[in-house]
Amino acid sequence: MHFTQRTRAGLLVLALVLVVALTSFAQEPAVEDRYDQIFDATQDPGRLTARFLKLTTRSDDKSGDSTILTSPDGKVMIIDAGNPSTYLDVDQALKALGVTRIDYLVASHPHVDHIGSFAQLIRNYEVGVVYTSELVYPTSHYKNYMLAIEETNTPHVILMDGDSFMFGDSVLVEVLHPLPGIEYYEGYPSSSTQFINNHSVVLKFTFNESTFLFSGDLYTDGERSVVERHGERLRADILKVPHHGDSTSSSKRFREAVQAKVGVMMHDAIADLKVYQKYRREGTQVFVSSIDGSVLVSTTGDGEYQVISQYDRTTSFLD
Repeated sequence: MHFTQRTRAGLLVLALVLVVALTSFAQEPAVEDRYDQIFDATQDPGRLTARFLKLTTRSDDKSGDSTILTSPDGKVMIIDAGNPSTYLDVDQALKALGVTRIDYLVASHPHVDHIGSFAQLIRNYEVGVVYTSELVYPTSHYKNYMLAIEETNTPHVILMDGDSFMFGDSVLVEVLHPLPGIEYYEGYPSSSTQFINNHSVVLKFTFNESTFLFSGDLYTDGERSVVERHGERLRADILKVPHHGDSTSSSKRFREAVQAKVGVMMHDAIADLKVYQKYRREGTQVFVSSIDGSVLVSTTGDGEYQVISQYDRTTSFLD
């Protein structure tokens, strides 16, 4: 095969580009994975710890939310558990922690990306009690976990605004939403996404001087209702950001009421960059599970927090 001088020059340039690219790739540092550190249960005694899970999408459904909390005296709570395919992630995390009993299993609301793995958890783990709102949602996933509750004789408790319970001996959990008495509209559950999200269970955890707020998938209407009723009681250092950080939620009034130091968005991507940036401008340190991996937030109750993300950020494009 005959090459002209121009062709040879072009091939030489291409070869040099490839060499530079391969050299740069070879020098790229490996991304550190702190999964084992995050799911090391030996650090938990005497601390309130929340582990916000990175869930892997294995279906057409969003992976969703799931948080494992441990109380200072070793009780275990799970708030939401992703879609059915993410059971693998939740189960892996529980096994890494050495958990065989879930003392409290909490459904913020009955969408599949929050309760999809509940039936599997109830059937594969000893569960002390299941907490839900009174909202009934006639889908197969909802029916499956209600059947699992019935067949395993697991206690089922309805939560509503004004309720409270203890998470172990030293953590108070206050229920700030929803209000009792749900009025279903004609045609429910058709076009019910916003209706269901606005009936999310909102929980505030208080451990001495430390506070956590879990807000489910509240939309701005639901946030407005909660802020009007509770105002400064919503203030919390650690926030599970509403609705995965989407623009449907995180209104200014809500953000100002909470004044979070740390916010965690559990999502398969970035739900809305503007929402993320609003929290950042207001001084909240924000983590996104799709980028930062699983996130551990832990405290002795003194208002100070240990925060560990599974991955370090390799880009600053979010900020």
